[in-house]
Amino acid sequence: MNKTLTKLALASLLVAACGGEKKETETAASEKKRENANTQRNSGGYVANKNENAPKPPSDDEVKAKQAAADDKAKKASANERADFQKLVDTYEEAKKKPPGIPADDCSWARKFTSSFGGGAFAAQAHFNAGTILEGCGKVKDAEGEYNEALKANPGYGPALTNLGSLYLKQGNVQTAKQWFDKVIKSKASEQTAAAYNNLALIDYNQARDSGDTSLYKEAVSKLRRALAIDSSSVAAYGLLAQIYYQTAESDRSKLDLAALVCKQGKETDDKYAPIYNTLGLINLKKKNVTGALKEFEKAVELDPKFVEAHLNIGAIAISSRQYDKAAKSFQAVLALQPGNFDATVGMGVAQRGLKQFDDAEKWYRKATELNSKNCTISYNLGLLYQDYKLTEDNSNLKKAQELFRTFSGCGTADKKRVEDAQRRIKDIDDTFAAIEEQKKMEAESKKMQEESERMQKQMEEQQKQQEQQAAPKK
Repeated sequence: MNKTLTKLALASLLVAACGGEKKETETAASEKKRENANTQRNSGGYVANKNENAPKPPSDDEVKAKQAAADDKAKKASANERADFQKLVDTYEEAKKKPPGIPADDCSWARKFTSSFGGGAFAAQAHFNAGTILEGCGKVKDAEGEYNEALKANPGYGPALTNLGSLYLKQGNVQTAKQWFDKVIKSKASEQTAAAYNNLALIDYNQARDSGDTSLYKEAVSKLRRALAIDSSSVAAYGLLAQIYYQTAESDRSKLDLAALVCKQGKETDDKYAPIYNTLGLINLKKKNVTGALKEFEKAVELDPKFVEAHLNIGAIAISSRQYDKAAKSFQAVLALQPGNFDATVGMGVAQRGLKQFDDAEKWYRKATELNSKNCTISYNLGLLYQDYKLTEDNSNLKKAQELFRTFSGCGTADKKRVEDAQRRIKDIDDTFAAIEEQKKMEAESKKMQEESERMQKQMEEQQKQQEQQAAPKK
């Protein structure tokens, strides 16, 4: 192993529904563990464009022509240059760990790598490290540029190939990303091959979820087994494998137990990997162990405060247990990371409704409509708000609620049970109006009878008075 190949962050891997991101700095001695796991689907801050406009990876001829020379150059680097490079990595690591750490928006360390080593024996490594720092700062385009600079120095440099593939996957360029991951495998970048198989498995997994083609789950499992055969410590592979077993378990408790076992194996590899805890939380939920699920979700966000899915899961449990303040805090944590997150926006509406802030609840639902006007959830929740909470003296709120429930019932993607509930509510509102009309009739009849009774009483009193006057002795 060439101990000069030092990296600052592991190669990105997306894993749907697990959530979270793992980034760590490794020394040259741990070079074979190059693998990063960002386990959330399209929640890494990038916009999926799905137009496959990403650049293609280097050609096989280009890799073959330059990779060996670049590797040889790194091997022949002077002891001083090697030591200086390692010293810069160590200094960066110390700066991250020492309070107050490196601010999230401080990208200056990227320049330190490229200015000192961007043209030498460690050019590929230096530009790669700069790219990981820039990506961590949210400067994705600049990070892409640095990864490409790394490939100019060494077209077969596995970490840069993997991270570029991951960037393009996050942008929705799925087929192009696959080409990059295939290139990692072909380039014999052994330390990155496991990560490439993980990413290819993720693509199969996402396509299986989107298309319903369960055979793709089997292909994903096969790729993950290859990844684990290459690197048995690949916690990202364990994480996705557990997620697949969970996803396909349905109500099969044995498969849920298998998913839990894989999570256990992943924790033995790395007990600080947040997505494992999120999956364990989902498994507990399916087993009706809500308390256990909440504990796992909270552990996930403790390990990774930017773990969107875990925050959403905590919020959902808090809503179900009527802990509306706690739910609002979880959804606000998501919105601080992703201001346009639809689920958190709707969740805030539900939480505000529970807190009896009905006008605020409606504002959040209206904002959700701006984010996704075709989503069926909004009309259902607004219907509940108008029917049960935003009451008016003339009962116009019920008419509005009924209109919203009819809109929801006509939505082709609406949940079947909720459609049944909406239709029941429509009927209840009809029955309410019928009862109101009946009550009005009864009140009118009662009033009429009262008036008639009063008229007759008055008439009787007048007749009695006349009789008394007639019976009185004359003076």
